[in-house]
Amino acid sequence: MSKKYDDFKAVNDISFSVKKGAIFGLLGPNGAGKSTTIKILTCQFPPTSGTAYIGGLNTAVNAIEIKKKIGVVFESQNLYEELSVYENLNFFRQLYSSPKEKIREVLKAVGMEKYQKYKIKTLSKGMKQKIMISRALLNDPDILFLDEPASGLDPHSAREIRQVILDLKLQSKTILITTHNMEEADFLCDCLAIMHKGSIIAMDTPENLKKKYGKAILRIETVTGDIYDLPLNTRASSNVFKKFSENNQISFVHSKEATIEDVFIILTGEKLTDES
Repeated sequence: MSKKYDDFKAVNDISFSVKKGAIFGLLGPNGAGKSTTIKILTCQFPPTSGTAYIGGLNTAVNAIEIKKKIGVVFESQNLYEELSVYENLNFFRQLYSSPKEKIREVLKAVGMEKYQKYKIKTLSKGMKQKIMISRALLNDPDILFLDEPASGLDPHSAREIRQVILDLKLQSKTILITTHNMEEADFLCDCLAIMHKGSIIAMDTPENLKKKYGKAILRIETVTGDIYDLPLNTRASSNVFKKFSENNQISFVHSKEATIEDVFIILTGEKLTDES
């Protein structure tokens, strides 16, 4: 599918499928086409060309049916700041005609059940993000779309959000995540598509992407402070290690596997940063 804005192609003829119960990631910098892809899949607008299906339903034709099956967490936190957690969720619960008991259930799923009476404005950004996720669960969706779920969070809050996502996977939820966070993509995703300038340039499991495009390194630091970074499991690395080892010249040695960031740089020639 593709999406054009005048002469600009935000999404350029991409194609992928997501297995039921899997976490699928779209990794790329801001402007890569990730959020536009999510908006198409969540029926916010149709593709310019091609077709998108959610659970076998055409997003351009069956929007009402699809919206009953999905939950969406946007990058921007659009909660009602002056209302309590309970009041926020109760408002949206009524839109879905879900029972009141669902509020406690979804708050428990994200570890926020004791904060029902707190006003949204008193919560931290990480806590608000958990409420955003709980709101997306009110209709018990089969598929969750999370647009930059840990963006701007401190490390502790980001770790908590990742655990919430993994817990939801255990409930057989299918989850599609957009992110520019390399560590997040590597840690969470069963399958990862790297987007660059509107196109998917590589797609596989994080492990396979690192094996295919990355290079594992053996780092040797000598007693004189010299550092040697050598391709792991090669004759060159073996020879250098043997040479310094026999002369008791090694002060530190360790191996470093390829990272998703290494893969991205190799494929695009660019370093992925929050400012991209």
